[in-house]
Amino acid sequence: MRILNSLSIILALLLSGCAQGLDSDTTLTSPDGRITVTLDLNHSGEPCYTLAFDGETIVNESRLGLVTTDADLTYGLSLVSSERSAHNSSWETVWGQQAVIEDNYNALTAHYINGVGEGLSIELRLYNDGLGLRYTLDGEGSAMITDERTEFVLAGDYETHWIAGSYDDDEFAYMHTPLSGITLENMNHSSAGDRKLPYPSVNTPVTMVTEDGVHIAIHEAALWHYAAMSLRYDAQRNVFTSDLAAVGDVKSLVTLPFSTPWRTIIVGDRAGSLVESTLVLNLNEPCRLDDTSWIKPMKYVGVWWEMHLKLSTWDMDGAAQHCATTENVKRYIDFAAENGFGGVLVEGWNYGWGSSERFDYSLPYPDFDIEEIVAYGKERGVMLIGHHETYANVDNYEAQLEDAYDYYEACGVGSVKTGYVGVIRDRLHNSREMVDHYNWSVVEAAERHLTVDIHEPVHPTGICRTYPNLVSAEGMRGQEWQAWNRGNSIDHNPTLPFTRNLAGAMDFTPGIFDVRYHNTVNSAAKNEDYAVLANHEYEYFVNSTLAHQLALYVVFYSPIQMAADLPDNYREHPKALEFIRNVPVDWAFTRVPEAKVGDYCVTVRKDRNSDNWYVGAITDDEARDVTLAFDFLDADTIYTATIYRDGNRAGWNSYPVDYVVEECTVTSVDTLKLHMASGGGFAIELRK
Repeated sequence: MRILNSLSIILALLLSGCAQGLDSDTTLTSPDGRITVTLDLNHSGEPCYTLAFDGETIVNESRLGLVTTDADLTYGLSLVSSERSAHNSSWETVWGQQAVIEDNYNALTAHYINGVGEGLSIELRLYNDGLGLRYTLDGEGSAMITDERTEFVLAGDYETHWIAGSYDDDEFAYMHTPLSGITLENMNHSSAGDRKLPYPSVNTPVTMVTEDGVHIAIHEAALWHYAAMSLRYDAQRNVFTSDLAAVGDVKSLVTLPFSTPWRTIIVGDRAGSLVESTLVLNLNEPCRLDDTSWIKPMKYVGVWWEMHLKLSTWDMDGAAQHCATTENVKRYIDFAAENGFGGVLVEGWNYGWGSSERFDYSLPYPDFDIEEIVAYGKERGVMLIGHHETYANVDNYEAQLEDAYDYYEACGVGSVKTGYVGVIRDRLHNSREMVDHYNWSVVEAAERHLTVDIHEPVHPTGICRTYPNLVSAEGMRGQEWQAWNRGNSIDHNPTLPFTRNLAGAMDFTPGIFDVRYHNTVNSAAKNEDYAVLANHEYEYFVNSTLAHQLALYVVFYSPIQMAADLPDNYREHPKALEFIRNVPVDWAFTRVPEAKVGDYCVTVRKDRNSDNWYVGAITDDEARDVTLAFDFLDADTIYTATIYRDGNRAGWNSYPVDYVVEECTVTSVDTLKLHMASGGGFAIELRK
């Protein structure tokens, strides 16, 4: 790290006695005046901040700082200088939940120095929807960061929605406890004992609700060249502390000057304010791509679900029928073309499945003619989405990645879905090394006009603003968990919009119509009462109604959305399929007028490319009624509402595919009372 010159050190030390008075006004206020943050030094020279919303403190005095192999920059600091600024602009998204995002904040940057001249800057940006905070190390050369001390000392034992902390995995069950309920015992319930950290901790985003109904979500933004952050929890102080993934003592080797990712706190007075927040995106750099016209939001189908149901295999040498054959993929392309879907995902197409430990990403199985399939799809307006599974053999993938992307570009493949199932040798999924790997894959893909969907990723942090070819990611228990596991809890889906989906686009793979697909279920009795089978030890199924599955296309956000079920199952429900055909994946406006984290969610979105509006609502195992106000519609205009709702007998564990499609007309002054069955929901399309 660079050492300031002697004169600067002397001047800084002379001023250190009145350092805290250098800028006596240490409070920063959001543009609307509702959020305030105070940055100061305590008696030990430790940088600290507090955060308040509407006058109520929600984060008590919390310490800040970095530790490198050269210096401990967490204490003994003096303030050298500070500056304030304000910014107010807007920017257009390439795709997203809002067409235009307002970027309006007040900022404060404080520059600190320790006794031997080593410096640290702390930058705060305060928006109407929350706080961004980051560190900067100036100088030349490099620095080895061994620790980061960013604290979040919560002011109460808040209701918390969380998953177990892990350096390797985000596919855990959500827990709903007070903050004090983040214990090793409850972490076992969240993670089933798999790859969790050995002390109480959570992965982000983690969402909390105060007694007064203030909603808070902690995460990070703009994760580049740095380890991903989990949060270690100390019940005695009621504090989260940043916990960086690393194999050894050095968390990140950085090139100076260097700014860390932003630590983010979204704050709002209702659950919907979390979903409507643009904080994470605003804290990322603008788009670096000169041309984004080739990035197309779309719905797609996949040669995928049939393997999860064990109807076919990824491996050509498997006992069952191989999935990725030229004939089978063409069948999916035909279905996609018939229904206006833009792509077909194909897994199991290349050598390396089964007993092999090494995938070859440029060598198709002999029953998969990639050139013929791409040409067949192009004639019908359907893109091939090629899968790259690594089975966590990252060294093998890195050795082939550029050639594999060149191969896709040459063949005319437009998108790649990557996967990293397993424990990565000598690395962690959330380590600095893997952050660099994931980001490198996105940059390399952009150079070849490939969009990317990452499974088993590091959690998203908004870099899709900078590289919008990163169109989606997994990073949670998706729908596949319903096929070969006891599945997700009934409150899983109503939790995701306020937790994982806050981080970025989420490839959940919705749209399962045949929600009772296990071999023990008679296909002729799919709509019978399954209350008994629901408790069977070996029974797997989707824990929702069909109407709930339709609503997910509006409630969950991703610019690519899969119609995940088998084509034949969609053909059995042409009316319900019509909603998936029509619903967009790219939005001009998003609002969540009514919701409770983990219980239910009502989401309203306006299509970016038409005057149509869409509504989706889902609930947990509690049946409930909601009264929907149509005040978001244009005034003095009549809309035709096509409503897809649970039938009178519907429930997630009885008659789950009982649904009703009906029409009515509404205007902006109307309201409509709608019922959601247990595990159910509704979806509405509104046309002028």
